[in-house]
Amino acid sequence: MKKKIFSIWSVLLILAVSIAVLVPGCTPTTGTIEVKATLDGSPWTGAVDYTLTGPGAASPISGTSVNATHTVDAGSWNCTYDGGGPGVFVDITPTPPQTVTAGNTTTFTLNFVTPVDMDAEVYFETWTHNGVPIPHEQTWVFVYPGDWIDVEYTEHVSGETGAHVTVHQTSWLEVHNIGWYGEEPGGATVTLHVVNAPGAVKMSPPPADKSNQQATVEGVPKDICDQVPLPWCEKVKLDVEVDWELVVCNNYTKTINWIGFPPVGPMILDLDGMDVLFEATGGLYDGVTFNLTAKACLEPGEGFNDTDPSNDCADWSPTLTITYLLPPP
Repeated sequence: MKKKIFSIWSVLLILAVSIAVLVPGCTPTTGTIEVKATLDGSPWTGAVDYTLTGPGAASPISGTSVNATHTVDAGSWNCTYDGGGPGVFVDITPTPPQTVTAGNTTTFTLNFVTPVDMDAEVYFETWTHNGVPIPHEQTWVFVYPGDWIDVEYTEHVSGETGAHVTVHQTSWLEVHNIGWYGEEPGGATVTLHVVNAPGAVKMSPPPADKSNQQATVEGVPKDICDQVPLPWCEKVKLDVEVDWELVVCNNYTKTINWIGFPPVGPMILDLDGMDVLFEATGGLYDGVTFNLTAKACLEPGEGFNDTDPSNDCADWSPTLTITYLLPPP
C-alpha cells in the first residue's frame, strides 16, 4: 500500500515539474508608458511628435499623438519632444528619464502654453560721446584718452499691461579702420581688448532684468581679455547678445557703450577697466580714424507671439566718423 502511495506521489511530482517547464511563468517583464499633454494646464489630445528611448529591441519608439500608451521593457526610459502640439512647448513632467517597473504604468506629460500676443519694437535714437547725445547733423567727432562712444535705442513691447516678456537682443557695430586722416592717407592695425563689462549694456528706466550678456566678433563669442585686430582698410563687425526680461507697455532706452579709449598712464594705457564692451588698447596713434555704423534687433522668447515682426530690427544707423587724438604734451 505504501509503495502504491509513493508511486502516485512520484507521478504527481513529475507531472508538476513537467507543467512548470512547459507553461510560461506569470511574473510580468514589461510595463506601460502613457504619454499625455496639457495646454495651459488643461488636458489636451491631438497630434504631437515625441520619442521614447530605453532598453529592449523596441526602442526607440516614435509617437505621433496623445493620449497614447506603449508597452515597453522594464528599465529607465527617456521621453523627448520632437515637434507639433497645440502651442509653445514648455517641458515634460515628471522630468525624464523615469524608471518603468514591470506590471506598472509610468506617465509622461508634454506641457504646452498658448502664445501671448505682443509686439516688440526697436528704433535707433542717437550716437553718444561720453554719454552725451551727438546731434544728428554732426557726423564726425574727435575722441581722446578716457573717452567712449555709445549708441542709444528706444525699445517698447506692446501687449497686456504689466506682463513680463523675455527678449533676446542682438546688436552690431561695424568698425572700419580708415587709418590716419591727412594729406597722405595710410594706417596700421589697431587692437581692441574685450572687456564685456556688465554695465556696458543698460536699459532704463527699470525694471529690466538682464540674464545674459555675450560679446562676439563676426558672430564668434569672445572671452574677456581676448584681442581683436582692426586691420587698416578692413571692416570688422563687433556684436553683443543680451537677454532681458522687460515689462510690457514700458518705454525703454537701451544704451550700448561700444568702444572706450583708456586714459594714458605714465608708461602704458590704463587697462583697469572702462564700462564698455571693447577697449582700443593696441596700435593707437595720433589721428587714427574710424567709420562706425550700428544696428540692433530683438526677438521675443518662447511663449510670446510677435504680431508685427517688421519692427523687430533697427536698420543700420547713419555713419559716425571718429578720429582719435592724443592730448598735447
